[in-house]
Amino acid sequence: MKTILLIRHSEPIKDRTMPTAELPLSERGSRKAQELFSLKTFHSVQAVYTSPYRRATSTAEKLRAHFYMDERLRERELGNPNTLNEAFWSRQYEDYNYKNDGGESLNETKERMTAVMCEILSTMQDGDTVAVVSHAAAICAYLLNWCTIEVMDTQKKLRKITYQGSIVVNGSIAAPSAFVLEFENEHLSRMKYLDKEDSCNR
Repeated sequence: MKTILLIRHSEPIKDRTMPTAELPLSERGSRKAQELFSLKTFHSVQAVYTSPYRRATSTAEKLRAHFYMDERLRERELGNPNTLNEAFWSRQYEDYNYKNDGGESLNETKERMTAVMCEILSTMQDGDTVAVVSHAAAICAYLLNWCTIEVMDTQKKLRKITYQGSIVVNGSIAAPSAFVLEFENEHLSRMKYLDKEDSCNR
């Protein structure tokens, strides 16, 4: 069995004057990442891969000093911010090819995420655990390989993610949090979700 811990980056600062790719973690975000990574699940990580966005690399370094960056793990490109609205957030999960002006569709994001994740899997040996730090929409796009995703609240961006008939997430994807993906013979066999609230189960 191979295990990939697919992690949403921790909480960044709120600063609309900075490019989104350059937002660092807030003090609270740094603390929350350390709390999540204190869970036993993260103690046996052999390698860490991350999006090049600063909030992702800052999260990755809380887990392991040495990590690999891959541009394909970046957040989904949303395009023109002036045309993003509630209708967009609903429709994107009804039509995976739908995209905003200048942005990526979920299928396009899924394609690049799946490519890099397959490459990572191919480098792993049975028994290995690897961490991958990415972003909420990019992670959701990858999970569409196996999951159904519904938008429950367009304003708050709440999602219901279902895998093999079981609800994995019903609400927000915490920053940080992780999807624990277990693969047998390169096929996903089990999935669960972890956030810092699970720290009591260390």
